[in-house]
Amino acid sequence: MVSAYQIVAGGQMFGGKIQAINEMLADQLDGSQLNTDFGEIFNRKTSVFGDFKNGMYTDIYQAIFRANTVLENLDKTSALRDNLEGDARFIRAISHFEVVKLFAQPYGFTTDNSHLGVPLRTSTQISQGTRATVKEVYDAIIADLKIAENKLPDDNGGYATKWAAKALLAKVYFQMNDFTNAYLYANQVITSNKFTLGTYANRFSETANPEAIFKLINTRGVFEPGGELRGQFRSDFNLPTLRFSAAFYTSVNTTADLRKAFYDNVKYPGFIVTKKYNADRFEVPVLYLTEMKLIRAEAAAETGTNLTVGAQDVNDILARAYGGTKSIPLASSASLIKSNARFERSIEFAGEGNRISEIKRIGAKGENIDKRGAVWNCPGLVLQFPQGEMATNTAFQRNPEGGCN
Repeated sequence: MVSAYQIVAGGQMFGGKIQAINEMLADQLDGSQLNTDFGEIFNRKTSVFGDFKNGMYTDIYQAIFRANTVLENLDKTSALRDNLEGDARFIRAISHFEVVKLFAQPYGFTTDNSHLGVPLRTSTQISQGTRATVKEVYDAIIADLKIAENKLPDDNGGYATKWAAKALLAKVYFQMNDFTNAYLYANQVITSNKFTLGTYANRFSETANPEAIFKLINTRGVFEPGGELRGQFRSDFNLPTLRFSAAFYTSVNTTADLRKAFYDNVKYPGFIVTKKYNADRFEVPVLYLTEMKLIRAEAAAETGTNLTVGAQDVNDILARAYGGTKSIPLASSASLIKSNARFERSIEFAGEGNRISEIKRIGAKGENIDKRGAVWNCPGLVLQFPQGEMATNTAFQRNPEGGCN
């Protein structure tokens, strides 16, 4: 089980590559000088080649394989059986979730979600890869997480907990635009009172993030996650590979927004860089309270219920972002709550791999928000499968290629 977590926390997954690839596909970076693998991803024209994305794909399925190995050997232990099953199902769920978001058209692309998803692997049996439907993949993710939330404990020594499973369920349902269930699970996490909003300074610190629900723990000299984040975004020593667009910087560079301190347009003239990852070591939050509050706020607005709760969630984020100088009325309309929640999300999670999921999720509801001008379901927003996936199965159905414009 530990080896599965090591992959999830490693550079090929949440240690940085998942975030970097999602950011390059989205609309907040300046990718005008990117080339090779990064240029293909940013220009939304990926092929079967490209070691950067293909390595991520391979490791995601390796994490799934290791989780399946645990699940197939649960009868060999008794003392930790429930805990191990919960851990394995959580790892399998979060891995399938990340890969289906990147390598398939989003939930809602077809009315019944019968469009092709990704290989759904629930055993260690080696077989030719075939693509399950997106509905089948999401159904499997939810089934795993509902078991995990009942098997996992409240606290789990740095591994996933029942609250991590609930938080991921909130995120999955939100991606499906199932706002009733998204609200339900986000609300359970928030009202547990186990997590509190932290400051921007301690979000990416070594030990002091009180809002992390699931995080990659840093242990000096043993395991120090986030190397890929530092490698692509860190800006205190050299101009990083991944930089932000002028349009994005304008959205955060307002008088009272404290988050502008995360960005620098002076150190490297003509370039805008983030300072979010400028540290030798830090813990990487994967699921945390800020997102639960923004999910609950937007879900409240979309369902037209609990609007006061939604407005207060937005205000909690605004109070931290603007030092207590900005808020919306508690009697705000659903439309105002939703627009504020979406905007704050676009700033809060910049550089963390969230934006492209929003472009696709909101697109599936009929609204194009990509600031690069692409339609939410254009072929280029979906990554191409690696050649290795097709090498053993000539009938494997690859994604259409051709970009977005």
